[in-house]
Amino acid sequence: MSRKTLVSDIMTHKVVCAGLNNTLSQVLDFFTKFKIQHLPVTDQNRIVGIISVNDLLRFMNTHLKKSESISQRYLNNEFSLENIMTKNPVTLSPEASIEEAFELVAPGNFQCILVAKDSIIQGIITNKDLVKYHVKGFNTNHENYTISTPGYGI
Repeated sequence: MSRKTLVSDIMTHKVVCAGLNNTLSQVLDFFTKFKIQHLPVTDQNRIVGIISVNDLLRFMNTHLKKSESISQRYLNNEFSLENIMTKNPVTLSPEASIEEAFELVAPGNFQCILVAKDSIIQGIITNKDLVKYHVKGFNTNHENYTISTPGYGI
């Protein structure tokens, strides 16, 4: 493990993003199709927020408590990314050191960090990426070791 390693060296470069107008059904499809836990939200290619699987569970739980019978149509009508997402998420620049990423994730407040340049998403780094990076430092035979998680096109 090198202190000179940059976030861009281990981040996922191709990131699935939602737009502010995506419905709950579309967001759920993103999470299941791409097997992701966090979804950046962009508006005209600029990061405006992030939503996690936990955010969706909270939203659905709230609405399940309100009614015995809910439908996909009802949930889509009640759903607003802008109201549920974490606005203005913490980001790092691609040139940030891996140490900075560890410092942000270590307290347990974040499970991923968006990587951005001028508010434009460049990638994402997750706690899984950081663990893989850390393990690589202790792995004596890491020639065939892949650090970043699979990414998908924006």
